[in-house]
Amino acid sequence: DGKKHVDHYTHKGLLTRIEGVQALADWMGQDTDTLKNTFLQYRTDAENGSDQWGKTSFQGKPSEDLENEVFFAGTITPVLHYCMGGITIDAMGNVLGENRTAIPGLHAAGEVTGGVHGNNRLGGNSLLECTVFGTIVGKKIPVRERITSAVADTKIEPVQPKKLKEIAHSELQKHNTEDDCWVAIHGYVYDLTDFAEDHPPGAESIYKLGGQDGTEAFQSIHNKGMLEDFEDDKVGVYIKES
Repeated sequence: DGKKHVDHYTHKGLLTRIEGVQALADWMGQDTDTLKNTFLQYRTDAENGSDQWGKTSFQGKPSEDLENEVFFAGTITPVLHYCMGGITIDAMGNVLGENRTAIPGLHAAGEVTGGVHGNNRLGGNSLLECTVFGTIVGKKIPVRERITSAVADTKIEPVQPKKLKEIAHSELQKHNTEDDCWVAIHGYVYDLTDFAEDHPPGAESIYKLGGQDGTEAFQSIHNKGMLEDFEDDKVGVYIKES
């Protein structure tokens, strides 16, 4: 089921919802009859169980009524996923020179290195590469011991949780700008103004949810436990208005 991914990429603006084959042809800049014939041929091949290239799996088969069909279209572009090759290291993360001997005091780990995976790698191994060789290198590099001062034995009072105010939807809607961006997620309202620029996929997806209940968009990508990192940004309890 690709709905979760379609919703995610539509929300991010990478997919566009288009109604009807004519509108799709206009969006693509293609001939309408060519698109129609392509879709109809795809339907025929799906019903037959294979096409001229030997394809046997057919998902997302369009309906016969192409004029009223709903399409989700996006532009596909190449990206650099992972850079193979780089600095040669040994099993201990030492950088090797042209004569294949270790260069004293020079270490490397992560994607900058080469020769670890050969001509290709298994998915997920780039993170493993960073952590394994990063740990090996980190453990063998001498680090100066920190000088700490004695701290007096003082009684630390427990921090009392702050009492959250109730925030109605009408109030939430007022905070919908880049300089004042509140978002409701799983029953709480968060002030994400400062966080937006640090959001890995970009600030725009945060700003689009400003002044709204962003629970559906959030849970299509993240798990609820991630919100534990945003306790300091929680400003109130979200109260939906009927």
